Order: sequence, then structure tokens, then C-alpha cells
Amino acid sequence: MGTQVKSSLECVRRISGVRVLVLGDVMLDTYLDCRALGVADEAPVPLLEIQSQSQALGGAANVARNLARLGARTALVGLVGADSEGETVRRLLRESDLDGFLLQTQRPTIHKTRVLSGNHYYLRLDEEEISPLTEAEQAALAAQVEAQLNQADLLVISDYDKGLLSSGLAERIERLARDRGRRIVADLKPPNALAWRRLDLIAPNLSEARSLCSLLHPGGEPGDDAETMAETLRSRLGCAVVLKLGPQGMVIAPTSGAPSHLEALCRSPIEVSGAGDTVLATLAAALAAGADLHQAARLANLAASISVSRPGTHAVSADELTEAVTRSASPS
Repeated sequence: MGTQVKSSLECVRRISGVRVLVLGDVMLDTYLDCRALGVADEAPVPLLEIQSQSQALGGAANVARNLARLGARTALVGLVGADSEGETVRRLLRESDLDGFLLQTQRPTIHKTRVLSGNHYYLRLDEEEISPLTEAEQAALAAQVEAQLNQADLLVISDYDKGLLSSGLAERIERLARDRGRRIVADLKPPNALAWRRLDLIAPNLSEARSLCSLLHPGGEPGDDAETMAETLRSRLGCAVVLKLGPQGMVIAPTSGAPSHLEALCRSPIEVSGAGDTVLATLAAALAAGADLHQAARLANLAASISVSRPGTHAVSADELTEAVTRSASPS
């Protein structure tokens, strides 16, 4: 067994000793598994019969679930509504051994319902309110982050652009993290990314990176290849970048030195939903456990290959990641 594999296995083992705080847009995902009956009589639309229904943590809550499955002690700060969906989120957090510090507000819990039949994805229905937070809500969230950050080794920001992460709140959170010497690993939607000034790592997908480069170079030509975009983001935002390319793998741009590329490890994905959350969680857990950026990215790439090879939104466990690292050392 090579030195790199031994080091990766030791990193996975160390994850059980780290503490990570997640702040972001908390969601509830509902999946309606249906049987297709044909076309409805009253309109030319599919007629579906619901066979089963399942619910799962979504958004920042799914990032937290991924961290917990990897063994990290994880706390989640976010918002839910005073509704049945919010109660379901709290129940699912308890079942996942997650500490949820959720502010209850008058806005509804963000809820996504996906309608599926076999391998066919028919429809997604979103229920949400994305108006800006009140000053009182921002203050309450910042106070909760301050309380939990004292116990955490690293802070993860999971931004889905649902109104939670305003520029004012970003400034408060960065100040709290800086004062405590905590690193910030973030997945940010482009409209909100420029509000942050002291990030340590961002992990956008290709479309987000392209949009963010356009915001940074209004009217300019920042370049469209992945490595150029990663270098642009690193230079302009002053942080490391892991650019997620889906079936093309990922580009790693540390704070100094040339970017590098990791090939995707799963050639026939079954379900890509939630894979970005898996990458973000694995990067954060590995960095908190002492990995350098390249080792963390290799582990995240392995975790993504596991996630997309499983049906549904799959959170990768420490045992699954350990097995994948061990298997990577065996000759093919």
C-alpha cells in the first residue's frame, strides 16, 4: 500500500475527531415515486399514480448530513418555517445525529418536490420565499453562529441564493471566523459571492464559475476553459478554488502554484443530484482533519464517484470512503 493511500486512510479516520459548523439554506426534499398511466383525459399531460413518497434533508442540511455520515461532529445553523415541513426537517436532523440550531421564522420552510417514474424525472415543484432577512433575523443567526463557532474547527457556507446570506450577514460571519481563526469553505451562488472577502476555499460548479467570472470581468473576456476560470476566481477572490466539472472531474487551484486536474472516477453515473453537496462536505471534513488541498480534493473526487453511483441523493459514509481509498490502491 502506497504512502498516499495510507495518508488518505489516516485522514478519513481523523474525520471522526473534527467538528464542523454549516450555515446555509435549509431545505426539505420530497420524492414522489409514481407509475405512469398514460395521458390524462382533461389535458394532454402525463397521468401519474403515486406509488410511494420519501423525504430527505436538502440544501445546507444535506451538506450537514454528508459531514455527519463521514463521521464529523456537525452542527447546522439556518432557517425553517413554523410548518409541518420544518418539523420534518428537525426530525430528520435528529435521525441523522445532527445538531440543528434552526431559527423559526414566518416564511415557509424551503420545500422541493420531485415527481419521478422509473428513470424518468417529470417535474419539480418549489415552495419558498426568498425575501431578504430582517435585521432581527440576521442578528439571531449571527448570534447562533457565534455560539457554535466556538466549538467548531471549520465553517462551511452552503448558499442556494434563497435570501439567507446577505452582504451584511456575510460581513458578520467573516468577522466571527477571523476573530477565532476558523477557516471558511464555501459553495456560493454567483450573485452573493462578491459579498465575501475572507474565504479560504470556494467550490463552484462550471456554470457558477462562468457566471462569477462574468461578474468579476464585466464586459471582458476572462477565458472559458476551466483552468483559466479557476485561476481567475483564485486571483480575484483571494482563495483556493475547487472547480467541479461533473463528468469531467474537477480542477484544483491552490492559493499559489499551477492548477491541476482530477479525472472523474465514475463513468456511468446513476444519480448526480446531491453530488455537489458530497464534494463540499468531503473537502471540508478532510481539511478540518489536517489534509492539504490536493489530498482533500482526491478524497472528495472519490466520494463523488460513490455518490453518483447510488440511486437517490446518497450521503457517503466513512466506511464507504475507506473502502474506496483501499480499492484505489489495488491494481485494476
